Amino acid sequence: MNLEQKSSNNEKRIADVDRKRVLVIDDDLPLRGMLAAALRQHGFQVLLAGDGAEGQRALTIHHPDVILLDLAMPDVNGWDFLQRLQETGHLGKVPIIVVSAHVRVEPQALLQMGVSAILPKPFNLPDLLDVIEHLV
Repeated sequence: MNLEQKSSNNEKRIADVDRKRVLVIDDDLPLRGMLAAALRQHGFQVLLAGDGAEGQRALTIHHPDVILLDLAMPDVNGWDFLQRLQETGHLGKVPIIVVSAHVRVEPQALLQMGVSAILPKPFNLPDLLDVIEHLV
């Protein structure tokens, strides 16, 4: 490897460190894929989790800058994930955007739990990107 290649690799690592990390917690695989592609295209690092348990592990290991959270998932759902964050003292440390078809049920409860923003599904991608940019 020559000096120019080493410099290019170091610049890429530095750029990766500077990129904001978004954790997407949703059991809908096609939606996760679409969000991952769109977020990467807009310069974010993307972490993916299929339920709240995977999300909790990713949060602990990767320390995302913002979390996109679905509420209705099998096993550990979004409400359970929020409850675990509250119990461990992590709630409020990372902005959480609830992106769910079920937010019409109790939006005030979500906001009181420390959720930063709520977007009902289906959502407009530019609106989601605006909310993420505002929070990070």
